[in-house]
Amino acid sequence: MTTPEWYLQLLTVSEVLTETDRAEIAAWRGPDAGHTGLDAAGDDVPPLGIRLGALGRQFARRSAEVSPEQRREVLRILEEVQVSGTESDATAVATGFFEALLAAWDRGSDLRSLWPDIGSKSRAYCLTWNEFTDVKTPDWMTG
Repeated sequence: MTTPEWYLQLLTVSEVLTETDRAEIAAWRGPDAGHTGLDAAGDDVPPLGIRLGALGRQFARRSAEVSPEQRREVLRILEEVQVSGTESDATAVATGFFEALLAAWDRGSDLRSLWPDIGSKSRAYCLTWNEFTDVKTPDWMTG
């Protein structure tokens, strides 16, 4: 699987994301693989949705380590994929990153500060996901 250029760009935004991706690839390959670098040429890497899920969980968990500028850039890149990326990339972003982010919120992470920086297409997906999973959407998500 070749990693999309936008994903590699995403990893350059924050060391938190880079570290997370490296760990996800290492776990995927197993302890005997001996290679833990970032995918550059279609290496053996997890599916994009799984990698994005790991990024979403860490983005929520370690948000204090991500500057406001980095946070906005991450969410801008993801919104761009949602709006103009391939259907499979947009689906991976929605079901990987944003579902992981919402699951972190369900477990107590405060996502209120992130919401203003989430793009309109990504917001719409989050609201639809809440409705689908029968999660009460808080007022700050609809206001």
